[in-house]
Amino acid sequence: MRPAAVVELALLVGLAGCPGRTSTGTLELRWKGTERGVVTGSATGQWCDLLRLLEIRVVKGDTGVAVAIYPRNTLVAGTYPIRAPLKAESLPPAAAVALRWAGPTAVKGFQGESGNIVLERSSGGAVSGRLTAAARSATDTGFLELTGQFRDLAVQSSKLGCVAGDTLDAPRTDTLVH
Repeated sequence: MRPAAVVELALLVGLAGCPGRTSTGTLELRWKGTERGVVTGSATGQWCDLLRLLEIRVVKGDTGVAVAIYPRNTLVAGTYPIRAPLKAESLPPAAAVALRWAGPTAVKGFQGESGNIVLERSSGGAVSGRLTAAARSATDTGFLELTGQFRDLAVQSSKLGCVAGDTLDAPRTDTLVH
């Protein structure tokens, strides 16, 4: 397994258990393939203006899901193609999804490689959406089909890794690094 894949998965899903996050909505994800399961729980939505990234996370017991949405400039309703995490970050608009749970002998981890997230925004700024994705194991040849939805997430500005004064609608500054 590529070391970068482990880091990508850890970054996407590992933050799910961070303290100080407030629950503002719900996320449900179902999977089938080499494994079957479902997770439903309170979810958080954190916007990082610096990275132009909406992170949606849920943790229930030993199971964690993370969704990353990278809009082109501002967070708008629409369809975001799911790509591998490094590709999603560098090719907006795009999205990434990761899933992990504790199996009997090891942690199982999967990351999305294709599919779509359809994002909706309410007049009050909350986000909802649905996703369908194909995901590959980070450690073996496992493959999953993912389906899910998230509802009524009040997006909050993230302080972790971002600068003060983040806003959802600020124009993107080109860093000239591509």
